Amino acid sequence: MSLTPGLRFSRSAQYVLLSNVAVPYPARLPYANLRRRLNSSSRPRAQRPRGSPRTVLRRASTASETKPAHGPPAVSVPFDPKSPGSLSTPRDPIPPESTLNPPATTRPPPLDLPARGPDVSQFSYLFRLGKAYMQFYKAGVKAIFTNRRLLRSVAPPSGTASAGGALPTRAEVLLRARTRHDVSRLPVFGVLLLVCGEFTPLVVIAFPRLTPMTCRIPKQVEALRRSAAARREASFRRLAHLRAARGEKAAGAADGKLVAGHIARSLGLTSGWWDKAGLDSPFASSVADGAVAFLAQDDALIRSGGGVGGIEDAEVMLACEDRGMDVREKEVGELRKRLEKWVRETESSSEEDSKDKVKRLLLNHELLV
Repeated sequence: MSLTPGLRFSRSAQYVLLSNVAVPYPARLPYANLRRRLNSSSRPRAQRPRGSPRTVLRRASTASETKPAHGPPAVSVPFDPKSPGSLSTPRDPIPPESTLNPPATTRPPPLDLPARGPDVSQFSYLFRLGKAYMQFYKAGVKAIFTNRRLLRSVAPPSGTASAGGALPTRAEVLLRARTRHDVSRLPVFGVLLLVCGEFTPLVVIAFPRLTPMTCRIPKQVEALRRSAAARREASFRRLAHLRAARGEKAAGAADGKLVAGHIARSLGLTSGWWDKAGLDSPFASSVADGAVAFLAQDDALIRSGGGVGGIEDAEVMLACEDRGMDVREKEVGELRKRLEKWVRETESSSEEDSKDKVKRLLLNHELLV
């Protein structure tokens, strides 16, 4: 039966739309089918697995559910939002980078903003700019779910020992900490992203701490670093004033509340509203002790993993930020030297002695500025 031109066009359009859904982009090219026929005819045909179709489907479905054995994350690679994010356990001997650096999906993906040319209209440029931000946020949210899958497959649950009773590596500890940080902020940020859409970058500047780490734009990161440096300087001035008022040369262990309040402020562990009120948070002591214990553990993991030389440049900056150092307008080499000095000075045979050394370094203004 002959078809009218209208029906012929509608059937061809329907075929194109349906084929675009399931077929990848290279297969839609005109010569893709010819190349597939040539390749299939030139190589031997694989045998079909034995069993009924249900058995074959059951095997394929259960194969994807098998979880890999516990092991340290592999060497982190540049962020690729299209990658599944699976980690492969390297063969022995394990390189130091695989145990020191968490996956690249725990950091923000690269943000590629379009450049406005002289012949590009304002509307077209803003449209492309909003599209670039939406792609960035989409990749960041996808990275959070990727990190959750990595955490279930790589690191054991909290409070349990890993395979062979080995202690967790630095990569596993940071993967768990950053994933918890991002997952706790994902519901609020998801609502904000759905409501604001392309205008989200204008809103998150006012609420920088509500954004997951994988979704922070460069301007937001700079704003957080600038406010942290200003708050840290104010905390050091307040500490010096209290020392002078009390006639103390140093804030030692005899005045634990004074030290805990300074650590909580300099590391950004409490809200800035307490600083405006001139008071310390009632939870300053507990959060400061937790941060000191975390830094002492991180220093020990760095030493056991091979030293600062095996840490990536991006992770060196984040490690210095965790220790209250100002990383603005500083080269990575200088920050690496400061981190090496920190890790070397906190080394001790006793855990409590290592924590005391961390507290003394957090009171060292010259090292942190």
